[in-house]
Amino acid sequence: PPPVSSSSHFSQRCRPSGAPAAMADDEWQTVTPAREPTQPGACEGPSRVVLLRHGQSLMNLTQEDIPDSVLSEDGLKQAASWRGCIGRFGAEVVLVSPLRRAVQTACLAFEGEAAPLELCRHARELWWDEKVNTPGTPAEMRRLLRGLPRGREVQEVDEALVPGSDDPETEEDSIRRLQQVLAARPESTVAVVCHWGVINALCGANASNCDVIECEPRVGGRFNFRILDQHKPPGGPRTS
Repeated sequence: PPPVSSSSHFSQRCRPSGAPAAMADDEWQTVTPAREPTQPGACEGPSRVVLLRHGQSLMNLTQEDIPDSVLSEDGLKQAASWRGCIGRFGAEVVLVSPLRRAVQTACLAFEGEAAPLELCRHARELWWDEKVNTPGTPAEMRRLLRGLPRGREVQEVDEALVPGSDDPETEEDSIRRLQQVLAARPESTVAVVCHWGVINALCGANASNCDVIECEPRVGGRFNFRILDQHKPPGGPRTS
């Protein structure tokens, strides 16, 4: 895989050199936050956050820095395996990274569900110096969406893909902005379809492809969310 920028705070804190690559589960050091009681009324935003990592991408498969990589065949199977099952987590809205592998995952996994799908620029993966983590254009996204279930329902395409004057300057600032977005949501359960680095930064989880991480807000500590449970995809091959 391409080298990770040594200047990135997250490249040092969140993953070994070259990650997220296809690594065996026992090669990761999973960080699980300590269980702490949540103080009533101390947290804003949803009481439950459901984090879904995208399915295996072509980048995961080939270890090449493919611009805005789409899912591999196995990744498509992993994402589609959540269809008809993911509703049990009760998401009232689904925020989706504007990278194509996450958008494909969201549309396939949430096919048949009623929860709105909204692109969220701040849910994009970290390590912005890599081509695979650089979003495309609104026109490219709309071409992709035309071939996806629920693709025409996806909202906030331009807002997520056209940089604004107040765009975060660093990956760390982007994570903080995502935390603010989540804190401002009125729903009680919010799903976020995103990436290994984003999930790790929010809750410390080591998510394999298409894993679901159930979380709740926490008060204090290193991470903003406490892990309640972690679920493998119902079908498709296991990949990391």
